[in-house]
Amino acid sequence: MGSPITFSGFNSIDFNMILNAVMAQERTPINRLETHRNTLETQKTAFATLAGKLGSLNTAVDNLKEKDSLAFLSATSSDSGVGVSTTAGTVTGTYDIIVSELAKAQVTPSSTEFNSLNAVVATSGTVTLTPSGGGAATVINLAPSMTLQQLADAINAEEDAPASASVVQTSPGKYKLVLSGRETGTTNAFTLQTNALLGGVGLAFDPDSQDAIDAEFSVNGVDVVSATNTATDVITGVTLSLTRKDPATTVTVKVERDTDEAKAVINKFISAYNELQTFAKDQATAAIAGRASIGRDPLLRGLRDALRSASMDEYGSGSLTRLAEIGVGFDQSGKMILEEEVFDDALAASSGDVQTLISGATGDGGAFGAFSALFEDYTKAGGLVSTIRGRLDDQVRAIDRRLDSLESQLALRKASLQREYIAADMAMTRMKAQSASLSSVGGGYKLF
Repeated sequence: MGSPITFSGFNSIDFNMILNAVMAQERTPINRLETHRNTLETQKTAFATLAGKLGSLNTAVDNLKEKDSLAFLSATSSDSGVGVSTTAGTVTGTYDIIVSELAKAQVTPSSTEFNSLNAVVATSGTVTLTPSGGGAATVINLAPSMTLQQLADAINAEEDAPASASVVQTSPGKYKLVLSGRETGTTNAFTLQTNALLGGVGLAFDPDSQDAIDAEFSVNGVDVVSATNTATDVITGVTLSLTRKDPATTVTVKVERDTDEAKAVINKFISAYNELQTFAKDQATAAIAGRASIGRDPLLRGLRDALRSASMDEYGSGSLTRLAEIGVGFDQSGKMILEEEVFDDALAASSGDVQTLISGATGDGGAFGAFSALFEDYTKAGGLVSTIRGRLDDQVRAIDRRLDSLESQLALRKASLQREYIAADMAMTRMKAQSASLSSVGGGYKLF
């Protein structure tokens, strides 16, 4: 930028005003470019928003196109002794459960009592823990002069050992080493062997330890044995948590389809769909009002039309072929809605046909398989949205380079004009001074 023009003040011409007027006129192309750049930036932001809304909608579609996307169960238990939770599934029913035994881990305490945590167990020898169900044995070397606490720590440091160790104070000043199986059930029992123990107070274990046992229960009269108190593969889609042994009590577990969860998955899609359509409508309104937007962009208009068409198309040849037949439709304002009663009735009448309409028989068809294929063209790397965003980035960068060049040229132009106007002002000042001198001389001649 040039320095401000300093004029003599003898002239009635305001060269500063002239300079500013000229520069404002010559800045017109820059202003137009800046306006265009701002429009492109607004469009970039709008396409970024569109990409986010498409991503949310695509996630909702992916959740629905799975072949068991509506396979939700709910379960209740008549007694807290048998807890229940559900995963995906479609098998409903009522199950009578009787728990005759809970699974337990093996617990083997030492028969030796120690008077301190620092009491020396032995100065040499080994303690070997061997899994009853097969696997490598864990050998602990008791040398040199290993204390009770050190032995417990050494066992716990062996992650593959079949048992963990703790030191229990049985009475004031009296301690025992207790070995507990890491898992319940007979397959997770262990055997214990001490070899060549020398020194210390001697280490021995109680032969009357708690044996590892399996859970035993019946489901509708069928006997079941489980290594744990959590049974996940007895009733399809249901996890049983056994917490109390009670052979005299029959616990009733009821498993039903969870239509609320199924509707929740549908409604997530509907919500994402409506958000995208609202965004598209707002962009169109902005375009009509003459504001920068992508409302007239063919991509957005094509996407909007394709979405509505896909929502109303016919799929497959089963008993249900349109989303409207399961309650997914539109209200008078064009907003997508779920008529819950229609959906509930369709699911109750034929959940399989509903699922086939939603995702096809194998999870890659149906209405939401079609939606997924539609979004692929828009959301993939190098797809329609990313391509247009890249093009806008290129245009903005090109304008930035052009603006930098024009600003430099404008600065040179201003400096040049400043020099010209200063020279003109100085010339006019000299001419005015000369004129004043000549007038004075002429006045002197009139005296004679």
